[in-house]
Amino acid sequence: MSRPTALRAAMGRLVTLSLGCLLALSPSVGIAQAHSAGPLAEADPLLVHIDKISPVLPRRGNVKISGTVTNLSDDTFTRINLHAFASATPIIDATALAASAAVDPNEFVGERVTEPGTFDTVDILEPGDTATFSDSVPVDLFGILDQPGIYWIGIHAFGDGAVERDQVADGRARTFIPLLPRNDPPRRSRKQEAAVIIALRGRVSYDEDGRVGGADRWARWLQDEGRLGASLDIAESAGSTPYSWLVDPAILLALLRLSDGNPPRSLAADPSVPGQESTDEPKPVDSLTDGMQALLPRAPATAMKTTKGDRALAEAASSWLGRFLDMTLDSTVLSLPYGDLDVSAAARHSPQRYAEASARSAKVMAEMGLVAQPALAPESGAVSPEALEMADSDAVIVLSDSAFASPPKTAHSVVRVLGHKIVVTSTGAESGGPGPTPSEDPLALRQRLLSEAAIRLIARDTAPIVVTVPNPWPPGGAASFFAGLDQPWLDVVSVTDLAERSAAGVSADALTYSDTDEKAEIDVRIFEAADRAAERAVLLEDVLTRQTMVESQTLDEVLVTLSQQLRRRPRLALRMTDLVTDSLQSELDKVRVEGVAVTLSGESGEFGATVINGLREPVTVRLEATTDADLTLGGPVERRLGPGSRSVVRFEASTKQRGIHTVRLAVTTVDGTPTGSVAEVPLRAAQVSALIWIILAGSALVLLGALGFRLPRQIRVRRAEQAASAAAAAAESSSDADSDDKATRAATDAKQENA
Repeated sequence: MSRPTALRAAMGRLVTLSLGCLLALSPSVGIAQAHSAGPLAEADPLLVHIDKISPVLPRRGNVKISGTVTNLSDDTFTRINLHAFASATPIIDATALAASAAVDPNEFVGERVTEPGTFDTVDILEPGDTATFSDSVPVDLFGILDQPGIYWIGIHAFGDGAVERDQVADGRARTFIPLLPRNDPPRRSRKQEAAVIIALRGRVSYDEDGRVGGADRWARWLQDEGRLGASLDIAESAGSTPYSWLVDPAILLALLRLSDGNPPRSLAADPSVPGQESTDEPKPVDSLTDGMQALLPRAPATAMKTTKGDRALAEAASSWLGRFLDMTLDSTVLSLPYGDLDVSAAARHSPQRYAEASARSAKVMAEMGLVAQPALAPESGAVSPEALEMADSDAVIVLSDSAFASPPKTAHSVVRVLGHKIVVTSTGAESGGPGPTPSEDPLALRQRLLSEAAIRLIARDTAPIVVTVPNPWPPGGAASFFAGLDQPWLDVVSVTDLAERSAAGVSADALTYSDTDEKAEIDVRIFEAADRAAERAVLLEDVLTRQTMVESQTLDEVLVTLSQQLRRRPRLALRMTDLVTDSLQSELDKVRVEGVAVTLSGESGEFGATVINGLREPVTVRLEATTDADLTLGGPVERRLGPGSRSVVRFEASTKQRGIHTVRLAVTTVDGTPTGSVAEVPLRAAQVSALIWIILAGSALVLLGALGFRLPRQIRVRRAEQAASAAAAAAESSSDADSDDKATRAATDAKQENA
């Protein structure tokens, strides 16, 4: 090595040593800062990514680094040299390692190697193009001190572009790499242990009709580099290395429904209930077991219209499920409360939801043929003491070391709090590597895990390193994660094995659950909205004559709205819950009542109403009529109606108060709970009162009295007139004398009689 080169190396070692000491002695730099290194002030024109690297620094031989370089600028770059660099002094504890991960990417951390043959060159790179590189550097050229610990290592890219080549890198990538003591292994009898958890969790939603929502999102997730596809890739890359699945059964059930064509919510009779078997049920899917079939709603054929996109999604979901079930055939799966329930919020607002979510998870996993153990693993890593007390006694509880006031010191990374065993994960290992590479990059995570494990091994700390890999997993590189964990000094075990080991007792006061944690929980309004939706489902089940799956289907739809996946989207959670409630109420409203105005002609009488069943399933309901206290009505009437049928119901009404009375007709369940369908009918009481009858009788008597007084007199006058006429006629036909005398006498007699 030339003198200038040696001088630069010495200066680099001094700067690196000073930086390491500063980080190690700075208590203000916390572990939580390590998760994100923050963006560069000005983005590098070249993006460098390390795809492969030697997992551990060898004592002799070469360090191999390979990856890609991408031109992000609008300029063409030529003669791009990719030089490896490393720090000269080690990081020797977890606190300093966490602080180092947060250091600005532009900070100097190590001298690059420029000797010919140790770097790769890309001749030309057009804007937007990507090229590969591969370096192989003798470990002696890094100038690393022979001291165990964790070292920086990475790549600097220099090229000719719009700006003349200088000593400032045009692109960079870096990570950590451990150096073990000379006698580790194989002479050490003890290996450092680590456990890896692959989590399957994410937002699940349902449409208004009960179908699984977000088809486009599921299609993306199922792609090879999507949330679900990448999870299977990383698991397959593990080979024989142990790992543990942490699964939200709501995701598995959603995929099962998608593979079956995504049927809607069904009101059809549950065929598993004795006596309700039907030959009209859709033909079962051959690839599904009887248990899986039992989890699916049996929708009418008319509701199962599918498109080409639906069929493609069904095939992708079916293929993913097949791969997953094959992987988990002989392993234990940790099962989250259904829907990834926000357990801390449930403990505060609605404890029964935790019991429902746990029971639903157990049923789904059992019906899918999976060996599952209940688990409680908040995504934030922290849980409230109330939630911990509520947890199932056999649940595997996974919390991060940041959930405690200080990381607990244990032999097996297992503690006991409030009677529950807790597996403690490493926040540092989960936070990934330094920038500018994304902290959750698979290789960055692997190197951070190896580094954290090496620090414990060097410090003779026996506690295993437990990590949960991120979900979603970044595109590409999944295979590199497990490939580097096959180390002679590292033993990878399953989380379930750790959970069975002895636990160190820790006081509940050691748990930290702040006001900020509480404010982040699912709001009580969403739990209240979920209750309303569940109540509608119970009513609908009570109205339907045959036993259905509507309550269990609705529970699936409701629990996912209480998921911690929706903590930051409360409006969406409320909207999802209200969709369920409105949809169920619209079904209930199809069973309705109609009535017409009625007039009673007496003190009592009948009036009728019509109950209509607009559903495709038979229902059994009651019709209740209520009104004011002046009108007496008959009791409620129960009716059983077939699909699409109607029935006339008659009530007996009586009153002594004339006028208009409003009768309220309500459809209820058999036990009298209103379903929401109401009709108001005006009823007129028009009967004649006793006073009117008295007036009419008096008027009749007056009329009869007047007739009795006037009628005899009129008869006598009529008779006198008739007699006078007869006498006059007789006088005209007699003799002169006799006639005159007779006529005179007759006239006189008539006048006297008349007087």
